[in-house]
Amino acid sequence: MFWYKHLYLDRKCMRHTNRLKYKIEHGAAHKGIYLIHLPNHAGAVLELIPSILLQQSRYPREQLCIIGMAGDRASALELIRQIVDEVYREQHNFDIAFYLQIDRKNTSDEVTGL
Repeated sequence: MFWYKHLYLDRKCMRHTNRLKYKIEHGAAHKGIYLIHLPNHAGAVLELIPSILLQQSRYPREQLCIIGMAGDRASALELIRQIVDEVYREQHNFDIAFYLQIDRKNTSDEVTGL
């Protein structure tokens, strides 16, 4: 699992970001926390998953590139809208990985960006 350096957060997650990240990484996901991740497959812009799914042993968590976290589904959908609007306003396309400067081939422990 990779975390974007400049994570998009809603108000509920801002105060407890490090604690939430730690608990999610170690399988103690919080009910109600939603993660926004950048999918590997072409055609998908962003995906929204409840953090509780990561408690499943077979969930492919190694492939996740988390760029946002929200305290409820409505806030997560609003964050996705904000990210897509920001990318389109700046680039006039929907290449979020390029905008965030995320290189999926050379992803280290933590994804960095400007």
